[in-house]
Amino acid sequence: MKKGEKMKKNIAIIVLTVGLIISLFLNYQMKGYKEVQQRDYNLKLNHGLQIGLKQSIENVDYVLKSLQNNSSKETVLYTLGNLAVSLKVGEEAFIFLNADFQELGSSSSNLIYSVFRDFYGYVRADLSDDIVSNQQSLEQDSRSQLVKDIEILKKDLEYIDSQFNEQVLKDRSPKWIEDKWKELIAEIVNRNPNFKLYERMKLKYNL
Repeated sequence: MKKGEKMKKNIAIIVLTVGLIISLFLNYQMKGYKEVQQRDYNLKLNHGLQIGLKQSIENVDYVLKSLQNNSSKETVLYTLGNLAVSLKVGEEAFIFLNADFQELGSSSSNLIYSVFRDFYGYVRADLSDDIVSNQQSLEQDSRSQLVKDIEILKKDLEYIDSQFNEQVLKDRSPKWIEDKWKELIAEIVNRNPNFKLYERMKLKYNL
């Protein structure tokens, strides 16, 4: 083999070797990035569900106790305010997760955060604002009806939580979560069609 040809061959081998090393390095870097991205996604997902569902369920209990114990108007409103905050956190968490849903699974968290927004609106407008303006009194009959309505909300939040706990969601794709959420919301809305909140949601989501 001529000296020039040998040199060209050596250069080609060096180029291929360098290319292989770069390729392996980039793949390793990408793998690390994807792992970090997945961990970040899981943390945000669990945060949204922990606050949006579990914390809201705890706060619903405080609302029910305040009503059942004939607590003052101010106390009832305080417990409703805490419930509204945890539902709002759930909404905002899934607004931020929408980009992750789209990137990881060509999906959307739109329905999830919209439902949290509906729950939040119900607590703020139908309950808190009506109590503040005295459209909703806290006399015994009114309290009893409020308890019944809020118990429906609690039962359904608990049901959703049971279907969306951390173990269930392990290794589930955003598309699976999106589809499962839609299925569950349709189920709870159609189970209590005369509940004011669900009447609106049924029309809004064409369920």
